Amino acid sequence: MKLKRIYIENYKTYRNLDLNLEVTADRPIILIGGANGCGKTTLFDAIYHALYGLKITNKRQFEEIFNSGVKNECGIEGKSIKLEITFSGVVLGQETPYRLCRAYLFSGGRVLESVELNMNGNKYTYGSGSTAIQRSTNEAIVNKIISANLPAELSNYFLFDAMKTSDLVKEEQINKLIMKNINSVMGFNKYTQLENAASTYLAEKKAERLENENLRAEYTKLTKQKVEMEKELAGLNDEYNEALNYANDHKQQYEQLKDGRNSDEVIRDKMRQIEESINGYHAKEKDYRQDAEAVSKELELKVFMPKLANVISTEVELILNEKEEVASARGNVLNDQQIEKITQEVVRLIEEKYPQIGEVPISEIVTEIKRAQDDSEECNDKYGYLSDKDTAVLKNLVQQSYSNPYLALGERRENLNLELEEMPKKMEQLEEYKRALSGSDYSIIELYEANDRKIGELKTKMADKKTAIKELEKKISTYDYDMPQVPDPQYDMLCKLPNFFKALSRKLLQAKKANIERMMKEQLNINLVIYAGYIGRVELSANDSDEISFKMFHKNGNEIYLSQLNAGAKQTVMQVLLKVLYELGDYDPPVMIDTVMGVLDKESREVIINRYFPDLAHQTILLSTDTEITTETDFKKIVAYVARTYTLHRDQEQQCTTVSEDYFGLQIYDF
Repeated sequence: MKLKRIYIENYKTYRNLDLNLEVTADRPIILIGGANGCGKTTLFDAIYHALYGLKITNKRQFEEIFNSGVKNECGIEGKSIKLEITFSGVVLGQETPYRLCRAYLFSGGRVLESVELNMNGNKYTYGSGSTAIQRSTNEAIVNKIISANLPAELSNYFLFDAMKTSDLVKEEQINKLIMKNINSVMGFNKYTQLENAASTYLAEKKAERLENENLRAEYTKLTKQKVEMEKELAGLNDEYNEALNYANDHKQQYEQLKDGRNSDEVIRDKMRQIEESINGYHAKEKDYRQDAEAVSKELELKVFMPKLANVISTEVELILNEKEEVASARGNVLNDQQIEKITQEVVRLIEEKYPQIGEVPISEIVTEIKRAQDDSEECNDKYGYLSDKDTAVLKNLVQQSYSNPYLALGERRENLNLELEEMPKKMEQLEEYKRALSGSDYSIIELYEANDRKIGELKTKMADKKTAIKELEKKISTYDYDMPQVPDPQYDMLCKLPNFFKALSRKLLQAKKANIERMMKEQLNINLVIYAGYIGRVELSANDSDEISFKMFHKNGNEIYLSQLNAGAKQTVMQVLLKVLYELGDYDPPVMIDTVMGVLDKESREVIINRYFPDLAHQTILLSTDTEITTETDFKKIVAYVARTYTLHRDQEQQCTTVSEDYFGLQIYDF
């Protein structure tokens, strides 16, 4: 596959771009330069989406990727986004030209899609106006053609951002890459398909050979169950890989968002504290105003009463003391009933002891005692006009603790004034914290964690399904005893075919593994600067689940763990793997790398420039800043392999990217 041309219209920062991407065998590199924000990644995305399509279903999605300058000038109604890519691919040994055009028109509140693939004069079109049959037929043809040249699942390994290679080199990802995706790249899946086809045909023949109808029906039922289970397992495996890819693609974003959410929570806590402080001030000010109003309204009670109590306190104390003495004295005075009862008792005793006295007049004695008691000074109350209630009021007056309310109000006012002085600062802090909030959509956290749980569930389901298939295979194998043992060369050959294809696939895999191991060892010893010349072996070891694990070993025998490599070393490992896959694989795609140097150090950059890029692929598109591939030294080293150069320029006034045919002012022919 060779990219010939890319045409872009109204896509993000590009209003119109028509870029020639053709190269020659001796000059396989296209070098595209630009400062950060000028549209390098956008160009990268445009090529990808021209091949595999955009997913635009609503107005918001359309507006997000439509050129801002055009949108501001005349809106989006009746306007379209166009991505057109011209390329060639080999079909049956012959190079075939293709032109694929994708257009997205916004009209009447809807996004209308139109796709046309011209294959050497034969056109396949579909879109929003197509019938269901036309769309499904032609879309399938277009997808097959694209997939035959570069399957979408493999595009990440040939069209990639070097800054993200460390994510691709995670153990679980690289293992899946080497086993599943490389399976497709290197053609092993065809043998798996042949094995499955032979097994299915064999099962049909076995069923025919069973003479007992019931056995035949049961056998057929079991084999169909097995096929269905295998399909379900394949579906689960696809789900698992999809979930795993999602986890790998979004892990960094997830971690950043999680950190961001934690930071936002800290900020929100501080905001809550400030808001509580502000609200507390307002509450205290409100209470102060209410208390001040109350003091004004109750001036007599709050001010004059304390003064009066202070002035008459001595006199009141005297009154209260005398009232207490009178009350005490009266506490010893007998009432009328007590006097009469005691008098009767005394008279009875006298009459008993002295009968000669005769009858004693009790009522007269009682009257005299009461008169004498009332005439006593101790019982005379000169403040008798004061009731008990009046006495209680006086007592409360002198005993109550009084304080000057104005003093307390003044102190509160001073404190409030001090807090008021801090209000502008607090409000400013609050606004700063509001601005500091990221405003990020943290729903990705829940989605990521749900996906993580899904991975665990799928693992369990896959293991259970594999166990069930093995149990079913045991049941199916018991029917071999019921097969007639008559010679049948054709049937005997058919019995051997599944194992034959399986064995052939494994032999080829082993051979391909050995080639990958050998070539990666060679390339790592050249390109992986930190271990250059010290890679003892590269090992691709298979396990029972037919997965492959990638491992590197030092000459001394110890394993070099991928997880322990720095970002630059991981990038180099990925780029080496890419080169090996390119050389050993069945596909021949272009290679497109954004942020080419990623996080490489100076020494690694030298190796990549001098030894890696020149013979990486038949077509290599590099997107770089002048600090990655420098104009002073790096360009001179690579220029002999460069077919075309472009520099992207950002026009802030027009909100678009323009292109010049140079590399930051340097021309190929000058060297």
